[in-house]
Amino acid sequence: MKTHLFTSISKKLYFLLFLLICSFAAQATVKLPAFFSDNCIFQQNSTIKIWGTGIPKKCVTVRFSWNKDEQTVKINENGKWEMTFQSPKASYTKQTITFDDGDILKLSNVLFGEVWLCSGQSNMEMPIKGFPNQPIALADSIIQNTADIDSGIHFFTVKRNASNQPTEDLNGKWFINSAKNVSNFSATAYFFALKLQKELNIPVGIINASWGGTPIESWIPAAMNQQFSDYDTTLIQNEPSKFPSRLYNGMINPLKSYKIKGFVWYQGEANTDRYATYEQKLTGLIQQWRSDWNLSDLPFLIVEIAPYKYQNGLNSARLRTAQFKTQQNNNTIGIVCTNDLVSATDSMNIHPPRKKEIGDRLANLALFNTYQNTSIQALSPTFSHSITQKDTLILTLNNVYDSILPMPEFSGFEIAGEDGVFHPAKAILSENKQQLYLTSEKVLFPLKVNYCFKNFQLGNVKNSAGLPLFPFSSVE
Repeated sequence: MKTHLFTSISKKLYFLLFLLICSFAAQATVKLPAFFSDNCIFQQNSTIKIWGTGIPKKCVTVRFSWNKDEQTVKINENGKWEMTFQSPKASYTKQTITFDDGDILKLSNVLFGEVWLCSGQSNMEMPIKGFPNQPIALADSIIQNTADIDSGIHFFTVKRNASNQPTEDLNGKWFINSAKNVSNFSATAYFFALKLQKELNIPVGIINASWGGTPIESWIPAAMNQQFSDYDTTLIQNEPSKFPSRLYNGMINPLKSYKIKGFVWYQGEANTDRYATYEQKLTGLIQQWRSDWNLSDLPFLIVEIAPYKYQNGLNSARLRTAQFKTQQNNNTIGIVCTNDLVSATDSMNIHPPRKKEIGDRLANLALFNTYQNTSIQALSPTFSHSITQKDTLILTLNNVYDSILPMPEFSGFEIAGEDGVFHPAKAILSENKQQLYLTSEKVLFPLKVNYCFKNFQLGNVKNSAGLPLFPFSSVE
C-alpha cells in the first residue's frame, strides 16, 4: 500500500516537474534583431553573421532549408549568442531558417542576392508616392503597374531613431516589392534596385536608413565630430535628429554586422553652410562605415546635390565640389551628376522629381565599378585641363567616350582673365568633337573657367552616353 502511494506521488511529482520544464521552455523563445525577419535578403556567397538573445546557458539549434544543415550554439551568461554560416549563390528560390531552443522561430521567404545600404536625408528618404505637392516622376505608372507579387526586390526601412548612445537594435521590417508596398519605398533606392535586378537577374535587398533635413554630423560617431568646431548645436531647437552622432548611434551602428555589398549616400543639402569641412567629414564617414563593416574598400556611391536657389552665395556649388573631390582618388567611391535632372521651374524645389535617372545612374556606376561590367558607359564627363590660345580657352574633358554631344548652343560656361572676373562665355565644339573652344568679348586672354558653378545653374554639356558634365571651377 505504501509502495503504491509512493509511486503515485512520484508520478505526480514527475508530471509537475515535466510541466514546469515545458513551461520554462515555452518562455525561452529566441529573439532576433529586427532585420533578421521574414522576407530578409542576405548577401550571396558570403560568410554571414547572425545573432540574437535568449535564456542564458540554453542551446539554440539553427537549421537551413537550402542545404539541410544545422548548427547548435550555446547562449552565454549574458543571454547573447551568435554564429556564422556560408550563404549560397543568389537565387529566387524561397528559403527558411529555423531557430529551435525548445520553441520554434522560423524566418520565411528568405532570399540570397545583393544587399545595399542607402542613407542620407530627404532626397533619399522621399518615397515613390512623393511628398505633399512634390511628386515623383513616373510614380503613378510605377504604382499602377507593379504586380501584387514578390519580384525579388525587398526593402527594409529603418524607423527613425535619434539616440544619445550607440544602440544594438532598431525598428523596421522587410517588405516585398508588391503593389501594396511599393509606394512607400525610397524612390532613389527603388530605381537603383530595379536597374540592378534587371541587369544582374538576381534578388536585391535594400536597407534604407535616412531622415529628412539631417546634416552629415548626425551620421558620424561622437569621436569624429569632436574633431570639428563649425557646427553650432545651440541653434538646434527640439530636433534630436540634428544633434551630432545621434543617427549614427540609433540607425547605423545596429546594422554594422549585417553583410552588405555597398553604400549609397544622398545627403548634403543640410551642410551647404559648412561646405569647407564637408569633404573631410564625408571622407571620415566613409572610412568609419567601412571600418564598422570590416571592409576597407566597400563600394560607396554618392549622389551630387541638385541645383537649387539657396540664399547663400556659392555655398552649394562648393558643397558639390567637396562631394566630387571625395571620390577623385578612389575608384571604389563613385559619384553621379544631377545637373541635367532639374528644369528652370525646379529652382525652388529642393526635392526634384526625376529620381529614376538618379537610380539608373547609381546602378550603372555599381555595375561598372563593382560588378565589373565594362561595357556600360557609366561615367559623366569631368574637367581635365584647359590651355589658352590668344582670346580662346580650349577646354579638355575626361570621359567623353566617343564625343561631346553637339548642341545648338552650349550653356553654363564662364571664363575670366588675370583679373579673376568671370563673364558668360560662348562655347564651340571642336571638329573632332573632343574639346570645346570658349570665348567672351569681355575677356581678351582667358585663363580660368567655370561651368555651372552657382547654386542654381543648368548646363547642357553631355558625353556620347548622354551623361552630364559635372559642374566645376578651375580655380576651386
